[in-house]
Amino acid sequence: MNSHNQKILIVDDIEDNRFTLERRLSRNGYTAISQADCGKKALELVKEERFDLILLDLMMPDISGLDVLKTLKADPKNRSIPVVMVTAADEIETTADCISNGAEDYITKPINATLLKARVSACLEKKRFRDSEEHYLSKVEADKKRSQSFLRQILPEKIAEELNSSGLVRPRKYEDIAILVCDLVGFTAFCESNPPENVVENLQEIFEKFESEIERFGLEKIKTVGDAILATGGLTRSLENQVLSASKCAINLKKIAIESDPNWAIHIGIHSGPLVAGLIGKKSFQFDVLGGNVNTAFNICDRTEPNEILISNEAWMSVRSEVEVQSKGLMKLKSDNQIEVLELLSINN
Repeated sequence: MNSHNQKILIVDDIEDNRFTLERRLSRNGYTAISQADCGKKALELVKEERFDLILLDLMMPDISGLDVLKTLKADPKNRSIPVVMVTAADEIETTADCISNGAEDYITKPINATLLKARVSACLEKKRFRDSEEHYLSKVEADKKRSQSFLRQILPEKIAEELNSSGLVRPRKYEDIAILVCDLVGFTAFCESNPPENVVENLQEIFEKFESEIERFGLEKIKTVGDAILATGGLTRSLENQVLSASKCAINLKKIAIESDPNWAIHIGIHSGPLVAGLIGKKSFQFDVLGGNVNTAFNICDRTEPNEILISNEAWMSVRSEVEVQSKGLMKLKSDNQIEVLELLSINN
């Protein structure tokens, strides 16, 4: 900011003094100058506009310069405005009180033009540096808030909070976690026969609806893999019955897919058990869940028919009185293990 743009307020009850100060400041290139003939008027002007410097007479009849200074410095919005006291040569003791109460500097009457120029220039330069630092800190704070907001969008909320507070996420093993995997039927063919814009737009639209349902039932969306979503229940939020929440969510996800435009068919697999979770990667990181039970949930999803929801026997045992199912028999996993799976038909009222 150059001197022509910096706003200076002269406060003095004697008109000749105000005129002298304004004329000398104008000669030094300062043109944005306002005047106040008393302390009350000065405080009113400070409320109306922002000043870069105040030249404040010490002795005034209504409110003393010291009291005006104290009022300014007590207000967080105005305390950063530098104040130079204009005093008589015999007012040194009171001037010292002003310095103790936050005055930036002082100058004595009669005004020495060279000293006035030097002190005004120095105060305005300090103000410019302080404003620059404040702007930088505000930008840092804004960037920090944007970063925190972004983390909450890509990580479960409690994981994002842990990362923000400590700078790391400690890997943990979790017990009895519901694992839900769903993907869209025929999405690969849809990608090949439609423009990229339509592909992304359609996937974004239906995934936003899926994510809303996942959130509504208290589950955590862990990640998307192409047209598949992996969500968990009970990982970072306490749920009365995480498998029941996942089952209710699955029923709604199927309904959303069928009623969407275009109509989608969906595969959904539900399993439960212990897993390990942690932050994977350094430059490009992702919170992920790992272990055989996660693989099992993906295997179950892969084996479903369109619009079928399959739930493992282990998961079903915790909700057997709450849901209607139909056994599909034993299913061989990629690990060559076999588990019983059941088709989830409905939730009991």
